[in-house]
Amino acid sequence: MNIFISVDIEGVAGVSEPIQGQRGSAEYEIARRLMTEEANAAIRGAFAAGAREVTVADSHGPMRNMIADALDPRAMLVSGKPRPLSMIQGIHEGHDGAVLIGYHAAAGNRGVLAHTISGLAFARIEMNGVPVGEPTLFAGHAAEIGVPLLAVSGDDRLGEEIRAQFPSARVIETKTALGAQASRSLSPHASRDLIETEVRTAVEGAAGQRPHAPCRPPLEVVVTFNRQVFADAACLVPEISRRGATDVVFTAGSHADAIGILAAFSILAQGLS
Repeated sequence: MNIFISVDIEGVAGVSEPIQGQRGSAEYEIARRLMTEEANAAIRGAFAAGAREVTVADSHGPMRNMIADALDPRAMLVSGKPRPLSMIQGIHEGHDGAVLIGYHAAAGNRGVLAHTISGLAFARIEMNGVPVGEPTLFAGHAAEIGVPLLAVSGDDRLGEEIRAQFPSARVIETKTALGAQASRSLSPHASRDLIETEVRTAVEGAAGQRPHAPCRPPLEVVVTFNRQVFADAACLVPEISRRGATDVVFTAGSHADAIGILAAFSILAQGLS
């Protein structure tokens, strides 16, 4: 079996404040180690379940966060940005399942550090009327190429989204959201033990899973930006239509196309800020 693991930082046990995900602080150095160790727990679980190959994508912010020489040496590492498929880069039709570690709730939802792709750029995203979190997009792409979502870890608000959109995936709740920057969290060691156990169980059952995505192409994507100027810039792109001061809409033929356009919007917003 080949397993793909994408790792974010906001849903990691012990992470609850923005500074923990920002380079240049002592808090970030601690958080990136916690992120690396949760990735290792998932890797151990996958190999214990019989995986032959595991690919791990560093998927937070700059996408070069995990401590490479502390990562389980059996895994391949995808890092750096920009990259065409963003947080799901490296997945392909030969993978038997995908696992998302350290993820968080969607923009417009309550949850610890909730956002979709860019907290700076996006207030809310909908796709075919469905609220879009990062799993909606990235596990949606995986399903589109035939790879099922097996397990997701993060807070309880993320868990609600996963149960609604990917009902066959295992939900690994590492913390309870008390607010945007507050949580009741498992200890890092307890979180890793839980992740390892749950990923092992999920991968052992991978053969019985069918790919599922909450949205099917064509995808009508409605984006609400946090600032009007971001919408102004987005509308310079062909095929993007204005819906309001901060709202735009476009149609994508695949999840990969939607991911690319939204990633470009995020870079535009960063450049304007």
